[in-house]
Amino acid sequence: MISLTLLLPILVIAALAVPRASIRTGACAAAPLAVAPAIVLTVSTPTAALDLPWLLMGTSLQMDDIARPLLFVAAVLYGAALIAVAWTRRRAPALTAFLLASYVGTAGAYLAADAVVFYLAFAVMSFSAAGLVIHHRTPHAHRATAVYLAMTVLSETALLGALLLVVGAGGALLADAHSAVAAADQPGLIVGLLIFGFGVKAGLVPLHLWLPLAHPAAPPAASAVLSGVMVKVGVVGWLRFLPPADSVSAYAWILLVLALAGAFLPVAAGLLQNDPKVILAYSTISQLGFITAVLAAGVLAPGIHPATTSAVALYAVHHGLVKGALFIGVPVVKKHGRGALSAVTLLGMTWAGLALAGAPWTSGAFAKYDAKYAVEDVYLGVAGLADLLPLVATGSTLLLLRLAWVMWHGERSAGRADAQFGAWLVLCVLGLTVPWWIGASWLGLSAPQWTSATLWDMAWPILLALAAGVPVWLLASRGRLPAAWPASDGSVIPPGDAVVLAESAVGAARKHGGAGLKLVHDRTGRVADGWDRGWAAAAALTRQGVEAVETRARVWTLTGIAVLTLLVVLLLPLLINGGGAQ
Repeated sequence: MISLTLLLPILVIAALAVPRASIRTGACAAAPLAVAPAIVLTVSTPTAALDLPWLLMGTSLQMDDIARPLLFVAAVLYGAALIAVAWTRRRAPALTAFLLASYVGTAGAYLAADAVVFYLAFAVMSFSAAGLVIHHRTPHAHRATAVYLAMTVLSETALLGALLLVVGAGGALLADAHSAVAAADQPGLIVGLLIFGFGVKAGLVPLHLWLPLAHPAAPPAASAVLSGVMVKVGVVGWLRFLPPADSVSAYAWILLVLALAGAFLPVAAGLLQNDPKVILAYSTISQLGFITAVLAAGVLAPGIHPATTSAVALYAVHHGLVKGALFIGVPVVKKHGRGALSAVTLLGMTWAGLALAGAPWTSGAFAKYDAKYAVEDVYLGVAGLADLLPLVATGSTLLLLRLAWVMWHGERSAGRADAQFGAWLVLCVLGLTVPWWIGASWLGLSAPQWTSATLWDMAWPILLALAAGVPVWLLASRGRLPAAWPASDGSVIPPGDAVVLAESAVGAARKHGGAGLKLVHDRTGRVADGWDRGWAAAAALTRQGVEAVETRARVWTLTGIAVLTLLVVLLLPLLINGGGAQ
């Protein structure tokens, strides 16, 4: 079944490349069914393996406790995205093919049991995603794709170096990777490369630059898999290769600090956006910061590593389904936000928002509950990590309030139900049930006990955000915000934040570079002239001093000779008389 999981999508891709229109139409219709083997595989058996010693350097694929839930969610999300794209009147064979190619890479990375297959699958997924970002071929899409490809090449280069070192240390099989990295001669170099390489994909601050640009450029279905699935492959890479060992603890602290920065800083940037997909992109960066912080805690404290690994897997399942529903929900609200389907649309998006914030009785509450208690023994100075992580829900709620405002005041019509609406509805239903099932049955986690203390722990971060955000909402709706209130159209912090600053700097250098170089040349010429004059004056003074010393030396030489001659004349009689006296 593992072979069919990867082979069937490849066959559909090949059919999509056939010039004949009827074959391509049939391939589009069959595309969502290409994910069925993965769903059957994950549901029917907890483990599976496939060894192909004749392929590459020996190919090993295996489904374990990490791969199983994530592969299931990947199949569901890609299936929903393919339905939204391929089962419409305006079929998009190219977009369908790139979705299937990235799915093959994602599934291969999850199932890989050796470093060669993992790297190959990761590369297939990464570069196939460029076809999703550039699909609309607008100037914004071209710019976002250029940034994405630049970051991807850097990521792949770092990962290639890291995995070569891991294999050289004895970690060719992923089962041996942890011990190989911990015992390597240069574990710091390996871990640093791994943090950078996987950090690009996982949106780790400050390597998140591509996310706020790629999501608004890509179609909503593509954004759903970019945010719900692909970014998690970076997290899985860390789980596979970062060992819970003292030899890498310094780098784990760095990863933890960067993760917390990513959990909180993007909230401010997201609140100043007016594009729903950009807001959701910054929300993804924040949520991935939460996941990475839990993962880093497990690396720092080996005793809690199994618990943090399970918590990361559950959170990835929950976040994938919820964020997929929110991204596909953006066009659903535009098409069905009024009329007969508006109530269903409102209920579905409200559920997704509450789950993302971690409200009680949602999958988000389950995921955050287990994550919080998995890291309760990890401290940053006087503050416990378990005390900081709930505040991520405050930021998520503020971003969701901003998203609701933008979508409520945006375009909404009363369209008929279509394939996109059906795919979104399936994600909503699965999001309500699947995380609970996977958490309890597959990962062996216990659901929260809904005591008053537990309910309060889950509710207060959301209430804090409401206390801050609702007054602003009311003032904005009545047009009473102060004039100094920051613009929320992306002009204060444009999407891509640091990328825009870098582009501005490069543009300014290109525009004013000639004048700047001329100015530098003139200034350095003046400095050089002054330097020459100074050295000439110093040389003249030195020469005059030397000449004066030489003159004085000649005078003193003659004087010395005369004095010595006089002394000889005076002392000679004394010496003679002294000799006669003896």
